[in-house]
Amino acid sequence: MSDEVLAARWKRWLLVTAAVLVVFWVLWRTRDALLPFLLGAIIAYLLAPAVDLLQRALPQQGRLARLARPLAILLAYVFALAILTVAGFYLVPPLIDQTVEFVRDLPSYWDDVRRESNALMRLYEARVPEDMRRQIEANLGALGQQVGTAARTAMMVTFGAVTTIIGFAAGLLLLPLWLFYVLKDQQRGLEWFYGLWPESWRPDVRAIVGMVDDVMSAYVRGQLFLGVVIGVVTGITMWLIGIPQSLVLGVLAGFFELIPVLGPWLAFVAAALVTLATEPDRILFVGIAFLAIQQLENTFLVPKIQGDAVRVHPALIMVLLVVGGSLWGVLGMIFIVPLTAVLRDIFVYLYHRTGKV
Repeated sequence: MSDEVLAARWKRWLLVTAAVLVVFWVLWRTRDALLPFLLGAIIAYLLAPAVDLLQRALPQQGRLARLARPLAILLAYVFALAILTVAGFYLVPPLIDQTVEFVRDLPSYWDDVRRESNALMRLYEARVPEDMRRQIEANLGALGQQVGTAARTAMMVTFGAVTTIIGFAAGLLLLPLWLFYVLKDQQRGLEWFYGLWPESWRPDVRAIVGMVDDVMSAYVRGQLFLGVVIGVVTGITMWLIGIPQSLVLGVLAGFFELIPVLGPWLAFVAAALVTLATEPDRILFVGIAFLAIQQLENTFLVPKIQGDAVRVHPALIMVLLVVGGSLWGVLGMIFIVPLTAVLRDIFVYLYHRTGKV
């Protein structure tokens, strides 16, 4: 290879590197304004399989062939709008009422629970020796400080993100149109992305994109499915037991299910708080119900959904949750596990790929 060709390639790589750095700098500086489009990208990622399925069901010959993709997107919009309309008509009004009631009664719930805990504390002090109490309290204090620090950081980051999204709510109005173009030109965009790489690199780039898609699609859609199932089952179970705000507790359980390992415990704490403050004699039934729900989830759902998607040991997941919460709040706790799995698979692929002669 001549010196002129080598110099030209180096200049091209420097130009590309500079352009990438500028783009990333602009995106980072405007990250708050782009949050609605990040939400739209997630929605597009979730809708893409449904759009592909609808497109295959439409005629692929004649004049309708060119309109198959836009029609599939419009049909997906109609189905999504119908689901949201029905859910909004039947679920949103009672959910708002119960949420207002839950927030209003939360201080009184806490006072009732504190009175119950004082009685248990007196029993604890009477039965447990003082030396053992000091050791237990010291260990719990250290653990609580660590968890509290991570929780405060997570909540600060999360509420900051929520405030930013509300501040840029106007950007959400552009999402339907933006989503349409993203879904319509999805394949063209991928081909353009692959075309940016040298031809000899493109098979590796396609393989890496495929690995990312496999992990993320399985994990994100699996977690959403788990959230819906656990939320519905929890809400119905709390209603059957006779616990107030059962709809809110079901929604909280579904949302917390998005957080691996820690989520079910947070859902139980919320349900236990309401139960101890309103129906303390039914706390045993609530505990048994949550135990049964978790056994159902861990036996039939989690091994298939999470196991096939990430293959990460639960002990490592617990560490990752603290790291993700400290860095990016609740969103970090949700996405840190699949992100780790993606980086692991890419590393293993590149490690074996670069080892080939």
